[in-house]
Amino acid sequence: MISKQASTLPRRLLRRYGASDPFELADCLGITILECHDFKLQKGAFKVILNNCFIFINANLSTEMKKLVCAHELGHALLHRPLGKTDTGLMEFELFDITNTTEYEANLFAANLLLDEEEIDSLAREGFDIVQIAHNLGTNVNLPLLKLQQINSDNHLHLPDMPSRNFLGTISDDAGHL
Repeated sequence: MISKQASTLPRRLLRRYGASDPFELADCLGITILECHDFKLQKGAFKVILNNCFIFINANLSTEMKKLVCAHELGHALLHRPLGKTDTGLMEFELFDITNTTEYEANLFAANLLLDEEEIDSLAREGFDIVQIAHNLGTNVNLPLLKLQQINSDNHLHLPDMPSRNFLGTISDDAGHL
């Protein structure tokens, strides 16, 4: 069962802090972000150390991908804190591996945090297809697809094409380029 908080919490954070930038929100919430230069394939991680939350991000990623990774890990920090207390924490090699509930919720949190529903709706009404919407938003096509899937689920509609369940793990670092 997918937690409703994955879609409602980003809206509450936006209202409370007036920001949707995951780096700014992490700072407001007392979550430390560290860039790691020794990550090779790993994109990010979330870990609780001595009751302090840390998000680790691969320093070699593009600015767009760092933002996406940070939003995903922030989702873990807020939705799955107990998992960050394990020996390994939550390590991300494939961010959009949504084959399990934990990863799906972190991805849904990121989509709801980073993408404005009204902006997507406006672009769609102007006749933009999903690829053009993603390009205009500077993100990979799967992120708005995930957001649309959630919108349609809330409204009991049906979209014919849903995002691949492991798309973040399979996309390259140039997240804004298709």
